[in-house]
Amino acid sequence: MRFPPGRWRGQWIWSPRPTIRPAARGSLLPEAYDRRVLFRRVFTLDEVPETAPFRVTADSRYVLYVNGTELARGPVRHGPRTLHYDTGDAAPALREGRNAVAVLARFYGHATPWWEPSPPTFTLGGGCLVAELRLGEEWLVTDETWTCHEPTAWTPAEPRHHLLSQLPEIFDARKLDPGWTLPDHDDGPLNDGPLRDGPLRDGPLRVGPLRDGPLRDGPPPDGFWRPVRVIEARAVVGGNPDAHPPSDPFGALHPRPIPPLTSSVRQAELGPDLVADFGQVVSGTLRLAVRGRAGSTVSGAVAEVVTPAGLEIANRFAYTLRGHDDVFEMTDPVGGRYAVLEVTGGAEVASVEVVERLRPRPAGPYFACSDPELDAVFLAALRTVDLTSHDAYIDCPTREQRAWTGDSVVHQSVDLVANPDWSLARHHPALAAQPRPDGMLPMVVAGDFAAQDLPTIPDWSLHWIRSVHNLYRYTGDRSLVAGLLASAEGVLRWFLPFRGDDGLLHDVTGWVLIDWSPVQVRGTSAALNALWGRALADFAEMAEWLGDLGRAWWARDLHAALARGFEVFWDVRRGAYRDHLLSGSVSEHTAAAAVCAGLVPASRHPAVRELLLDRAAMFTRSPMGARGADRDGPISTDPVSLRPAPDWDVDQWVVGAQPFFRYVVHDALALLGAAGRIAGLCRDWTALTEAGTFRECWDGGSYCHGWSATPARDLLVHTLGITPAEPGYTRVRVAPRLGELAWARGAVPSPHGLIEVEVHGTEIKVDAPVPVEIVRP
Repeated sequence: MRFPPGRWRGQWIWSPRPTIRPAARGSLLPEAYDRRVLFRRVFTLDEVPETAPFRVTADSRYVLYVNGTELARGPVRHGPRTLHYDTGDAAPALREGRNAVAVLARFYGHATPWWEPSPPTFTLGGGCLVAELRLGEEWLVTDETWTCHEPTAWTPAEPRHHLLSQLPEIFDARKLDPGWTLPDHDDGPLNDGPLRDGPLRDGPLRVGPLRDGPLRDGPPPDGFWRPVRVIEARAVVGGNPDAHPPSDPFGALHPRPIPPLTSSVRQAELGPDLVADFGQVVSGTLRLAVRGRAGSTVSGAVAEVVTPAGLEIANRFAYTLRGHDDVFEMTDPVGGRYAVLEVTGGAEVASVEVVERLRPRPAGPYFACSDPELDAVFLAALRTVDLTSHDAYIDCPTREQRAWTGDSVVHQSVDLVANPDWSLARHHPALAAQPRPDGMLPMVVAGDFAAQDLPTIPDWSLHWIRSVHNLYRYTGDRSLVAGLLASAEGVLRWFLPFRGDDGLLHDVTGWVLIDWSPVQVRGTSAALNALWGRALADFAEMAEWLGDLGRAWWARDLHAALARGFEVFWDVRRGAYRDHLLSGSVSEHTAAAAVCAGLVPASRHPAVRELLLDRAAMFTRSPMGARGADRDGPISTDPVSLRPAPDWDVDQWVVGAQPFFRYVVHDALALLGAAGRIAGLCRDWTALTEAGTFRECWDGGSYCHGWSATPARDLLVHTLGITPAEPGYTRVRVAPRLGELAWARGAVPSPHGLIEVEVHGTEIKVDAPVPVEIVRP
C-alpha cells in the first residue's frame, strides 16, 4: 500500500516524563541524554487480514516488533529539519487472537556520527514516535491508548571523545523482561479496559488509567508501564496545536529513499584467550549468546587490531546476565575484525556474531581478467564499499561511521558500475545537499561534524559536485540533477571572495585537505584551484544540458579566467605544475586535477603523462602512518596543521596520491591516452588487502575505508572501457584498454539493463540493450 502525502492518522507520542526543559532566554535543552523508551499496544483480531501495511518513524532511532518479530528499524540518517519514515507489511507476523505491537525508541540527545539533533520547536523535540497500521478497514495508530516504559537496563552514555563519539553500550539484562515485545507480557499495574472504537474491541486490554496516578518524582520503577503522552506539536507558527505530522521541525515526512538494508550473519571463531576473530573486517550489530548465573558479566570491545592503541578507539560494551535467555545484541552498529572479551562470575560465551546490515547489492555486474591478482583487488574493493554503505556512504565502519561529503564520490562511482541498485548512489548526493547559510556544504552530512562551529573541507564540496556530475552522466535524470544544481552553484560562489584579479583562488579558509599526503596547500593552492576548475566545468556541462545557458556561460567565464591564471604554476625548468607559489614542490594531485579540469594545454600532455606514469619518482607519506590502530593510536595534535614545508628534494621527488585521490589520477591518465596503464596501477592495492578490505592510506589509517575502493570502478570504466556515451546510457561507449592483460570481461548496470563486454586480444564482444559505440585501441 502506498501511503498518501499529508496528514497522518497517527499522533506523535513519547514518555510522560519530559525530554526537554527550558533554559536561559527561552531556549530548550535536553532533560536526558541517550534515553530509551519502550512502547506497546495490545489488540485482538478475529482474523488476520491479507495485508497489514504500516509506516513508522521516530527521533532518533526505533526498532519495531509485532508479536516479538522485528519488522523494521530506522529511520535512515537525515538532516536536522527532515525525517523519513519506513513502511512494510505486518500481516505475516499477525495471528488470530491477542497481538502486540512493540517499539524500542531511542533519543540520543547529543550528536553522534550518524545523527544530528533537530531544533526543538514548541513542544515537539527531544524524542518522539509516530506509527500507523492498517488492519482491514480499521487503523491502529499511535495515540493515548498506547503504553510505555522507561527501562533502567541501559546506562545512558556520552561520547568519549570528539573524534570517537560512538556510544558504549552498558546493558543489565536483569532489568528487562526479554518477552516485553510479546502479547502475553505483563504490562504492570494498569487497569484492564477495552479499546474505544473499531473491530479491535474484543477482549480486555491493559490500556486504562494508572491505578495510583502518575509518578511525580523520578522514573517509574522497573516493570511499570504507563500511558504515553500525546505530544501537541504545531504544524505552523500560530497554528492550532496538532499532534499529527506534518509538523515542525521536520515538516512533511518523506518515504524511505533507499530499500531496507540487507541482513546477513558473520560468525567469529572464539579463541581460548576470549579474542573472537571474524577473519576479516565486519560491520553490523554485535550479538553474543552467553551462559551463566544472574549478575555475571561479559564486557569488551570490537576492534580492528588487538593492541592497546587499537582497543583505545574500539567500540565498547558491557552486558550483565539475567541467568536465562541471555542473547545480547548491541543497538548501534560497530565495526572491526576482533571482539575482545572479558568475563566475570563464571559467565561463558557460547557464540560471537555480527549481524551485518548493509545497503543491497544484487547480483549481475562483475569483472574478471587474466590476472588473478586484479580479480582479488576488484573483489576487495567491492567488499570495502559494501561495508561502508549503510543508510549513507560512510568513511569507515570501525572508528567513525560518518558520512563525509567528499569521500562518497568513490563509493558512488563504484556503485554506479558494480551495483544494479542505484538508490543510495542517487540518494547520497541529495542527502549531502544541506548547505550552510554561506552556501558551502559541511564536511560531514547528518552527523556530529556537520555542526556550524566546525570548519569545513572546501575541496570536499568540489568532490560532491563531481558526484552530481556522475548522476547526470549515468542516470540522465533531469529532475534529480536540476534539484541539486542550486546547491552546486552555492558551493562554487562560496569561493568567489577568495578569487583575485588573476582568476585564481588565494588563501582559502577552512581545512584544505586534498588527501592525507604532504601536498602543499598554503597560500595559493594549485590543487585546490584545479579542483575548483573541474567543478566549474562539470557545472557548466550540466547547466547546458538542462538548457540553463546563463549559468553555463557564468561558469565557463570563470573557468577561462582560471585557465589563464593557472599558467603561473607551470615550471618550465621542471616541466611540471608546482603545488603553490611559495616553493617548487610537485604532486600528482595538482597534475591530475589540472588535466581533469581542462587546464592543461595539449602541448603539455606528454610531459604531464610522463610525470604521472613515473612511479619511481613518487613518494607517499601520511600523518596517518603514525596514527594507524596498530601503532600509536589517535594523533593528539590537530590534523589540520600536519602539512609541513617540504623536507624532500623538490626537484627530484613527486608527492604521490593516497588511495582516495587516485580516482582523479586514473581519470587524468585516461584523458591523456594512457588508460592501458591503469590495470597495472591497480596492482598497488594488493598491499592493502590483508583484512580483505582496503586501508585508508598506503601506510596507516583504518582497515576498511570506502574512499580507497576506486579499482572496482576503474577496472570496468578504464580497463574494459564501459561508459555512458550519452546521459542516462541511451548509448554506451566501449573503449577497452587492457594493457598487459590477455583478456578481460565484465558487466555494468544501466537504466536499460545489464551491459556485458568481453575482450580477448583484438576481439571485442558486447551485449547491450542500447546502441553501442566501440572505440578500438
